[in-house]
Amino acid sequence: MRKLIAMILMMLLLTGCTDSDVQKRLLVTAIGIGENSISYQAFSPENEIEVYTFQCDSLQEAEEELSLRTGKEVFIGDTELIIFSGNENYEPYLDYLWHSPDIYMGTPVAFSEADPAVLLKTPSDELTGILTVADAKVGLIDLYNDIYSRNCSAKLPLFSPGGEISGEILLKSSLECGIISLYYE
Repeated sequence: MRKLIAMILMMLLLTGCTDSDVQKRLLVTAIGIGENSISYQAFSPENEIEVYTFQCDSLQEAEEELSLRTGKEVFIGDTELIIFSGNENYEPYLDYLWHSPDIYMGTPVAFSEADPAVLLKTPSDELTGILTVADAKVGLIDLYNDIYSRNCSAKLPLFSPGGEISGEILLKSSLECGIISLYYE
């Protein structure tokens, strides 16, 4: 009997995460990078979508702001979708995502005609479902391979403001100056 009690106590001591550990993290399910803003989609403890938007110059700065606002450690390893919008240099954002140990390189990437924060009000799994049905999924690794090694350009699916796929958009890189920018075809 004592051995059984001792085994139960040891098993309790050797368990991994506790509820409090999980509640200290904010699980990001989608990231939107717009013209002068960065948005994050996460779920609240009540399982409702929450969208946080920051006027920041980098993903690192936005993640720090998100952590300060929510009081939680930001975890982007569960990100299901990355949406770009606007007309600017995407190199710093792609570089940050590429070097993040948490982000999955197969995460789908898309472009939006509207501010990504608007699209992020829709659950990320519904948006990725739209990409799947339209056979328009482009993973982060595909984007990198196309821009940096194959064509110096990549086509991304284009979301309309209503959340439908309305075509494609072309990102081109200028390797001599490290700029990745948007071109309409």
